[in-house]
Amino acid sequence: MAINLEQFAQEFSPECIQVCKVYDWTTNVVSLTRDITFTFPEDSLTGVTISQVNCSMTLMECIEDGPRRDIECMVGEEIVTLQAVTLSKTIQVILEVTGTNTAGAQVTVQSNPTLITISEEVILCAPEGTTVSCNQTQNTFNICRVSSFTQNGDSITATVLVRVCQSIVVTFEVILEVAAKFCQPRPKVICEDECPVDVFPPQCPSVFPING
Repeated sequence: MAINLEQFAQEFSPECIQVCKVYDWTTNVVSLTRDITFTFPEDSLTGVTISQVNCSMTLMECIEDGPRRDIECMVGEEIVTLQAVTLSKTIQVILEVTGTNTAGAQVTVQSNPTLITISEEVILCAPEGTTVSCNQTQNTFNICRVSSFTQNGDSITATVLVRVCQSIVVTFEVILEVAAKFCQPRPKVICEDECPVDVFPPQCPSVFPING
């Protein structure tokens, strides 16, 4: 559909807005296997026969660590200058134990949180002055699995596989001139209760009444 420029000019006017310009946006996967010793509340595992051990993880922090360095990369058929950025990531892991206590009842006990810290270098378009942010994506790709474990009193040492996908965004605040118009609040929605009106059930004129 063709744009009516005269109508467009009447409805919109130049406005300045301050927004975050995205310089780069990518994803990165942390995948690691570690032997971790988890502690549990005192006596919480006493007399418990363990039948199942699971774990859960959360990316608690993902921050830039150390100076950036320029690096030349071949992108397509062009050599471009990008930045190697080191990101320090802190992952919280919690172990969940399911078992049967001395009374024969099923119980579930959670460990105290354990933190894993890992650093990785990511190649980004991140010139000086930009901000690099990193967050965990929410999808089924992220996993935490226990392959084996040994118990020692109120602690369990488990071999844990952690895989977490992060969304990494490079931004810088800019001021733009755009063609726009100011929004107005919508009218108030008024809902009024009304008395129901009696309605006869549907009839069957082909059956009743019988004419003739």
